[in-house]
Amino acid sequence: MTLIRTLLVDDEPISTKHLKNLLSIHAPEIEVIGTAKNVDDALEKIYLLKPDLVFLDIELGGESGFDLLTKCGTRKFELIFVTAHNHYGIDAVKAKALDYILKPINKVELLMAVENVVQKINNAISIPSLQTTLTRISLSTMEGLTFVELTDVIYVESDGRYSRFHLVNDKKMLVTKNLGKFETELASSGFIRIHNSYLVNLSFVEKYVKGRGGNVVLKNGKSLEVSSRKKDDFFDKL
Repeated sequence: MTLIRTLLVDDEPISTKHLKNLLSIHAPEIEVIGTAKNVDDALEKIYLLKPDLVFLDIELGGESGFDLLTKCGTRKFELIFVTAHNHYGIDAVKAKALDYILKPINKVELLMAVENVVQKINNAISIPSLQTTLTRISLSTMEGLTFVELTDVIYVESDGRYSRFHLVNDKKMLVTKNLGKFETELASSGFIRIHNSYLVNLSFVEKYVKGRGGNVVLKNGKSLEVSSRKKDDFFDKL
């Protein structure tokens, strides 16, 4: 696992401690390398420590997180704002922050923000080596982030706003992201949407049973319906 070197910037020690504890428990890929209480302290630590990610409060005593970004110049780290104030959203977008989390911190929102950072950094790392196919994926659950090899994923099932991953050895995992997002993310990794409810790993398809749309039978014996609208796409991908 590649650790994401992370700096926490907040003028409230209790808030910093709480965020650090949440990351320690639920986001093992995050390595907190330092904390800062004000703009000057944060600026020095950014230059010295060169973090991959900064969690940044907005109101920092007499200055702000935006003052810090101005003084940094060209930014070489990803940014997540964590603030008690909800009226800085437009400024956060202009600052190209990956996320904007309101205090008190919601654990699920935090983990989804971390997942976005992990995916962006992993994709950036893969570009120089020309890797266009994922081999594993980070999944955000209610308990935290889990890394799963794609060769262990049999199919993914829609569950409202969530997705349920069906893995080898009868393991299942409820993930806090909808199926449409995984359809896009896994399109180049041998997965195809066969139905509004199902995204399957083609390497686990054992046979196809004829019908209006038909059914696929997977290597674990599970039979899944293919919608008539997805049938042609399914055969093209095969």
